[in-house]
Amino acid sequence: MLASIQVELIKLKRSKIMLVMLAGPALVALLFFSLQASGANLRAWPLYFFAGLTAWATFMLPLTATIIATLLAQLEHGPKTWAHLLALPVPKWRVFAAKAIVALGLIALMSLLTGGLLAFGGWLAGALNPENKLMDPAPFAALAETMMDDDDQMFGGMDVMLMVREWKRVVAERLAYVYLSSFLLIAVQLWAAFRFRNFLIPMALGVGGGFFAIFAQASEYGLYFPWLMPFNTLGFMPENVEKALAFGLVGGIGMSLLMLVDMSRMQIK
Repeated sequence: MLASIQVELIKLKRSKIMLVMLAGPALVALLFFSLQASGANLRAWPLYFFAGLTAWATFMLPLTATIIATLLAQLEHGPKTWAHLLALPVPKWRVFAAKAIVALGLIALMSLLTGGLLAFGGWLAGALNPENKLMDPAPFAALAETMMDDDDQMFGGMDVMLMVREWKRVVAERLAYVYLSSFLLIAVQLWAAFRFRNFLIPMALGVGGGFFAIFAQASEYGLYFPWLMPFNTLGFMPENVEKALAFGLVGGIGMSLLMLVDMSRMQIK
């Protein structure tokens, strides 16, 4: 398996996938740096991070996952090398599993890069103009706890503790949740990209899914929509966090196994 993964990484050196990997997080960080630097002060680090993670989970993550899945498949569809690749003396499922692992690894790195660039952008905005410096609310935790009871909520339904003492842990936790809950979305995009030689089909699926996700947020069935699961783990509706995480992670693993079985049986020319 390690050899198959290394082969995929070598192929990527000749593709533009690394540019996609850098561009997605950079665009999110640049947007919120620009907003903060221009005076749209989000005041506190937790607000700044959760605003950035919302953009990442809702728009940029689904889009970049679609592009990465499509590019990984087009490495073989384009030059028509599937027949040669699947004729090698290795199990067919290993070829597709290696590509899936590479996709998950790239998106994990992109998630970490998004968090790091958001932090750098917030710091830089404050360094350029002290009036835009973001506040660390942790020192005010005791005061906030005395002023608010258990029923008080802030920022679209997130508990006030996200804004004070444990905000760093919560931000890191929710960034991990967003990534893990995207497994189902990634599996769906990979399956479509492997199945269809025409790259427009998986791209249309990804763009269309992201578009309909905007309207599905208000639906009672939106929780089960793969493109919405990363957003639902951010905690705007606390009762949906664990459900979205479970559906995205377990569903993604299950969908990946089904994909490996299907693609191993399929004759690709």
